[in-house]
Amino acid sequence: MKTKKIPIKSEADIKAMIEGGEKLGKIISFLVSWTKSGMTGLDIERKACELIKQAGGGPSFKKVPGYRWATCICVNDCVVHGVPDDTPFREGDVIGIDIGMYYKGFHTDTSWTKQIKNQKSNLPDACLPAKQGKAGLKTTTKNKEVDEFLKTGELALKKAIEQVKPGNRIGHLSKSIQETIEGQGCSVVRELIGHGVGKNLHERPEIPGNLNKPLEKTPILKPGMVLAIEVIYNLGKPDIYIDPKDGWTVRTKDGKISALFEKTVAVVAGGFLVLT
Repeated sequence: MKTKKIPIKSEADIKAMIEGGEKLGKIISFLVSWTKSGMTGLDIERKACELIKQAGGGPSFKKVPGYRWATCICVNDCVVHGVPDDTPFREGDVIGIDIGMYYKGFHTDTSWTKQIKNQKSNLPDACLPAKQGKAGLKTTTKNKEVDEFLKTGELALKKAIEQVKPGNRIGHLSKSIQETIEGQGCSVVRELIGHGVGKNLHERPEIPGNLNKPLEKTPILKPGMVLAIEVIYNLGKPDIYIDPKDGWTVRTKDGKISALFEKTVAVVAGGFLVLT
């Protein structure tokens, strides 16, 4: 059986993706800094739709069969694919925002995670509903521990991107992510991976967050490849499950927090180019 080839983008393709990626990068930067306590996932969803439309693009995630939102909003023990809802965020919550945009025929994909702190809600505490999901973050995880946890994910993504250059392999990225995450006592979620991106939101190659085969058997990086590199990891154990309430939200089995950091990166002759 023949292995499907990894799509190689032309200079014109990369140019369009640079333009779209820059726009999406500005959108997620705004959403991350804008998000505060008292807001909800649906607030982010509405703003994201507005900003994508203003940028001249379309929501990539709405092209996924069965999914009707432009964003995935992950709160505390949510790992990925969190469906935006009307539960207000509280100080101490860990919020992951995942978003993609379809622009001039190409997708770009990015995500970032932050902790809500030092920001007061406009709603009185009595108006806020009880915590959703497993163990409440405020009573289980200290702010300093969360800071270190999130810094680990940022560093893992940075180091993985630095491995992107022609001649290196996908395994170099996976190995880098795994070493950084596990080196800090955290766990890589093995069932969830990064991916190629372009005319389709999910393309080859697969980019695991751990080295699950001999490095020399992983795909070689070539100019024109575009990668959505994702660091998906947990503070506790790597085990996850799909929440039956919506059939989309993936959560940690032990109820501890999770985070995701992702950027779209092109392989170019001189190394790499971060598009988002």
